[in-house]
Amino acid sequence: ALERVIEELAAVHGRPWVADHRAPCEFTVLALGKLGGQELNYSSDIDLMFLYSAPGETDGARRITAREFSTKVASQVTGLLSSVTPEGFCYRVDLRLRPEGRLGEIALPLEAALDYYQGRARDWELQMLIKARVAAGSRSLGRRFLDSVEPLIYKTTTDFSAVESVAETRERIHEKLRRRAPAGLDIKLTRGGIRDIEFLVQCLQRLYGGRDPWVRHGGTLFAMHRLRDKGYLGARDFARLQSAYHFLRTLEHRLQVAHDRQVHTLPQESEALEVLAAKMGLGRGAGASADILLSETRRHLGEVAEIYDRLIHGHGPP
Repeated sequence: ALERVIEELAAVHGRPWVADHRAPCEFTVLALGKLGGQELNYSSDIDLMFLYSAPGETDGARRITAREFSTKVASQVTGLLSSVTPEGFCYRVDLRLRPEGRLGEIALPLEAALDYYQGRARDWELQMLIKARVAAGSRSLGRRFLDSVEPLIYKTTTDFSAVESVAETRERIHEKLRRRAPAGLDIKLTRGGIRDIEFLVQCLQRLYGGRDPWVRHGGTLFAMHRLRDKGYLGARDFARLQSAYHFLRTLEHRLQVAHDRQVHTLPQESEALEVLAAKMGLGRGAGASADILLSETRRHLGEVAEIYDRLIHGHGPP
């Protein structure tokens, strides 16, 4: 998609060059979130960030600035991937994780992006970059960005302040969920859910990744294995977290594949719960399989919540 859009724009405006035509202006697409960690669900959004190397100008007959060119590239790639046709669409594209969120520019020069993360980014925005990887365009530009922000993500000393800040963000999310009228069990955002597992693993990575690069990995399960291998996560906690993650992610897939919708909430109707329980391999039967499904789900949520509270809120050593 990126190559197609750049070719079409270059045919009209020429290729962008950095100031004084010293070098071509590079463009890169960073994958964030579950796309970055290579762990997409059925029906996932894809979180993207667009960067270009530096200000400049195109060299064609209808010249525009590198900023204008890059903005057009980002907008058209997003449109191409997400436009609905009779054959369907490729992806729902979400750009809200870029610097300044909805208010930020859709494509940023490298220096401006680095200035943001070095000076104004919140702790959760730095933690989010754990999953970032180059998905398209210039690998060298993408790597320059990722190599530059890596020291901001991982501390060389065991500093709990960043972890505490992110934990406070999670508490605000939980509080909003508690105030919202309950409409079924949200296996992603509820206490002990998928997001808590991801946050817990990332917090441990930030604590120990500064002095131990082995634990730096965008995939939740890979990172969990590496934390256990180095002794930063106990064997019992690892087994319970891994089991919960497999169960909850499988349940999430079963929910989302049915109607190709982003659903994280268990149905409340008994018949729908029976069907979901059967899809999870928990048997069939009048009420029994639905009860087993709810019981297993709550057991996993409870185990994750206990580990999360002990390791994050308790400030105890893993």
